[in-house]
Amino acid sequence: MQFGVCLPHRWKYASAQLIADVAQEAESLRFDSVWVTDHVIVPVHHVERGHIFYEALMTLAFISSITRTVAMGTTVLATPTRNPVVLAREVATLDALSGGRVILGVGTGWIREELEAVGVAWTERGRFLDEGIKVLRHLWSQEGPISFSGRYTSFREMLFEPKPARRGGPPIWVGGMTDPSLRRVAQTADGWLPWAVSAEELGEGAEKIRAMSGGRKITLACFSPADIGSKSIEGYVGTLGERHHVITGSPDQVVHRLEDFRKSGLEHLALSFRDVRLFKDETPDLLLKQMRLFAREIMPAFRT
Repeated sequence: MQFGVCLPHRWKYASAQLIADVAQEAESLRFDSVWVTDHVIVPVHHVERGHIFYEALMTLAFISSITRTVAMGTTVLATPTRNPVVLAREVATLDALSGGRVILGVGTGWIREELEAVGVAWTERGRFLDEGIKVLRHLWSQEGPISFSGRYTSFREMLFEPKPARRGGPPIWVGGMTDPSLRRVAQTADGWLPWAVSAEELGEGAEKIRAMSGGRKITLACFSPADIGSKSIEGYVGTLGERHHVITGSPDQVVHRLEDFRKSGLEHLALSFRDVRLFKDETPDLLLKQMRLFAREIMPAFRT
């Protein structure tokens, strides 16, 4: 199992220095990946996730220049807020300049006002994402003059260079727990990246994906809030009424819990230590302390 850390690129304490410190320490502690979440604009009645956001891909570009080996991912990029041709160029550049370290997590976005602010109709967000994934893969994989004709994006006889470092582009992981999201994973994605699910929910979702995927290899990942070393809340109700789970407890309890995830097929776990949705701390030192504790007391149990 691989492990990642969400970078502190949002909320009041976010700063270039703190983002850099956490990314470099994550790499030195041998975490496999660092992650950023995504919003481009936030309505005043949806500030529970923090309304201060350094832009996701630009943050990763900054991180790519001060790290060497750690993978960099988005969890998840609200893809309809971005023109897919421009997004293809940005991600290809980041992947090429970082030596093939990008994992592109994508989703439809969940805040209606945010999508409408950039000109995307709420009812079109799923179709926009599906077509956007096709545009990305087309531009990343095709050589010579490239053409594409879709509902939202069309172009003829275009050139797209340089390509990403990896042939065909970086892996695309899709977030979400809804039936359309699971179908999207099964049909178009390289991985599944849901938020704050239980081991049982992960296993159930994976079964549904396998039934629709035709046997394709799909990475099972999860992005979860975490509070290690203390007995914190074990779950919470999200903005839309959904039940979310928190990875918490003593190191031994967390190891036992992650064993259940591994049995459900989990391959990559991205952790948001002291997540701002739950703990609006003004002391980011707690994040660093929990990273170190997790690396020292928990990761060795899952390293071969």
